[in-house]
Amino acid sequence: VPNLRFPGFEGDWEVKKLEEVAQIGRGKSKHRPRDAEFLFGGKYPFVQTGDIRKADLYLTKFTQTYSELGLKQSKLWNENTLCITIAANIAETAILKIKACFPDSIIGLIPKEDKTIVLFVKHLFDKFKIQIQSLSQGAAQDNLNQEKLSKIKFVFPSLPEQIKIASFLSLIDERIQTQSKIIGEL
Repeated sequence: VPNLRFPGFEGDWEVKKLEEVAQIGRGKSKHRPRDAEFLFGGKYPFVQTGDIRKADLYLTKFTQTYSELGLKQSKLWNENTLCITIAANIAETAILKIKACFPDSIIGLIPKEDKTIVLFVKHLFDKFKIQIQSLSQGAAQDNLNQEKLSKIKFVFPSLPEQIKIASFLSLIDERIQTQSKIIGEL
């Protein structure tokens, strides 16, 4: 079966671990108990696994906020961070379109500029979600840790080809979302 490629792109794709193409870190929520009232109700978005599951491609909506004290015991992640759930709903993903905090049940992935782009990695996760979820099985409670995630191998084309592929897939995603809205309204 011949590979389908956009015209003008040649060369082999390279197998790389996620840690080679991106910085990967775990969300933070240090304070115990985690539901202490004084941590919440401020201006800092606090994204949770359910928010990621409900998001389409980009995450802009959230159900909770942190106060200044909440932010102090957490971390504020930048836009274009890929959020990956590692507990509850494993391997759900969304790209931050806002600055936000999230707990340690979510991994933040920031692509290295010269290696990959966030949209390409997001599409890889969408494509291989079931295989990624299978890596989490076996513990008393299924979860995917930062170490396992860092070692996942994907095949990457050149950066210009990644950009072309991701742009094309994103265009299709946008059209699907538009059609879904139209169907919903009907």
